[in-house]
Amino acid sequence: MSAPQKAPPPLGVGDIAPRFAMPPATGGKPFDSFGDTLAGKPHVYAFAPTSAEEPAAGLLAARAEIERLGGVAVAIVRNATLGDGDGVLVDGEGALTAHYAHGAKGVVVTNRNGHVATLATGDLPGHVGDAVKFMRGFAAAVMPRPAERQAPVLFVPDVFSRADCERLIHIFETQGQHFVEPGHGPQNQKTDYKMRIPEYGRKDRIDHWIVNQDTMGLINDRLRRRLFPEIQKAFHYPITKYERYRIGCYEGERGGELHGHRDNTEPKVAHRRFACSINLNAEEFEGGELAFPEFGDQRFSPRTGEAAVFSSSILHEPLHVTKGRRLALLAFLFGDS
Repeated sequence: MSAPQKAPPPLGVGDIAPRFAMPPATGGKPFDSFGDTLAGKPHVYAFAPTSAEEPAAGLLAARAEIERLGGVAVAIVRNATLGDGDGVLVDGEGALTAHYAHGAKGVVVTNRNGHVATLATGDLPGHVGDAVKFMRGFAAAVMPRPAERQAPVLFVPDVFSRADCERLIHIFETQGQHFVEPGHGPQNQKTDYKMRIPEYGRKDRIDHWIVNQDTMGLINDRLRRRLFPEIQKAFHYPITKYERYRIGCYEGERGGELHGHRDNTEPKVAHRRFACSINLNAEEFEGGELAFPEFGDQRFSPRTGEAAVFSSSILHEPLHVTKGRRLALLAFLFGDS
């Protein structure tokens, strides 16, 4: 006998909204949230018992403007009513409503990559107004332009929330204050610890190695829900394993040799497939960009909570921090092949 399936946890901002297909209230071809005609656009979903109730009624009234701004607007109701037309789907059992809106009513906006951008529960008309404001900002920022050549780097925003970042910074500052000699992470440590990372003579980097199981659980939860599926989609590679996570701190005079490095050139680290860097405090430092000299002179500055993922085989360089202190979650990811 197979174990019963657990209901997925409610969505949060940054999570990947799961794909779903659902017939319209009027019948016909099912709505496919990841279908070719709908993918790549922001989606605005309003959940309510019927289409006459808020926030579904407000969304349907704003549907034309949302679509004009490049989005998809859908009311998802528990019960179809006479007169329901385009833009209304029926979630009769309520499973989608519970997962997306945490209950009976709410408004969820997903970015063009399918990640949750905003989420508000309740029937306040203001939730729909906020979604329309989001769409206006999206439309103002979207302008087709010629592409520039750049390194093959995947950026995924909101992998960590602001609160997640603050928690990890607090851990760096208050835990694991004893230092161990440089190396690739002693396995006999029972608590968090720190290590200077003198690659090519650098003097500005200290790594905080995470051993605490609660901290590991937080990071694993976010990366498995918000990042690993995007790596699978972008690079057709399933992440199933990872090295011990670190919080890297870059501060002060860099020193050493001014060039980049690769992350998998030594036999003991040849298993690494991808490197991941997530800035925790992008607003609090200057400099510290990521550079990929083999692919040009661009400088990449991920936002707070945003993951930058790239092949461990690529030459890369974390540049000198010119002001403040850069803190970043660092991970080396791999799988079974």
